[in-house]
Amino acid sequence: MHQLKYIIFFVFTFNSFEVINATNTYFDLSEDKIEIQTDFIGKEIIIFGILEEGKEIILSIKGPIKNSKIQKKERIFGFWFNTKQITYNNIPSTFYIASSKKVEDILPTSTIIKEELSFNLILENKISNRNFISDASQKIWKNNFVRLKQNKNLFRKYEIKNINNKLFQTRVFFPSNSIPGKYTVNIYQIKNNLITGKDEKFIIIEKSGIGSKIYNFAHNHSAAYGLFTILFAVISGLIAATLFRRY
Repeated sequence: MHQLKYIIFFVFTFNSFEVINATNTYFDLSEDKIEIQTDFIGKEIIIFGILEEGKEIILSIKGPIKNSKIQKKERIFGFWFNTKQITYNNIPSTFYIASSKKVEDILPTSTIIKEELSFNLILENKISNRNFISDASQKIWKNNFVRLKQNKNLFRKYEIKNINNKLFQTRVFFPSNSIPGKYTVNIYQIKNNLITGKDEKFIIIEKSGIGSKIYNFAHNHSAAYGLFTILFAVISGLIAATLFRRY
């Protein structure tokens, strides 16, 4: 009987502890859906929420997970060839981050790696395929990968605006080269170098109109789409040749 009481007390205490320490951070999005049309030049979304006293905030946005390849050209006999390449597996195609302070100042490195909250550490513990053996230049490859992503505005840092120590706000811009798919938005509350709360929402980016039909056809029927593009190119070439002969 006494053992049963202790078990009940332990379960109740443990569950209470989990509820207290797994609080959600309230936040919302100005929009949760972006439509890509032929004239799409990008879209800005506002993210806002409650700022709790004594806690820091980290916001992360990660696009659809993809395998990403980076190549290196070398000059051989006067010509440039892609001689080396690395493919990093399961990398977010888009990665935006914002924080009330530097992420490195409010979380330990182990947590940053686990939650993937740093450009420089996003490739840690990722499986990669490469066509060369040397490990000496791995850091250079990783830095170049991040640099290329940043140049395309697919990896980017944003600011969190503090509004009267009660609210936070961030404006995030999705460029025209954003790929369709589900984008995960996470908000973290941090206190004393620990994550005390976390919440998650999603942004859907999708093509609309005729572009949507072509995109879906290309992805769902890739072989037929490839054949169609070849036939279209051949027919276009024949028509152009005929017209030029007439003139």
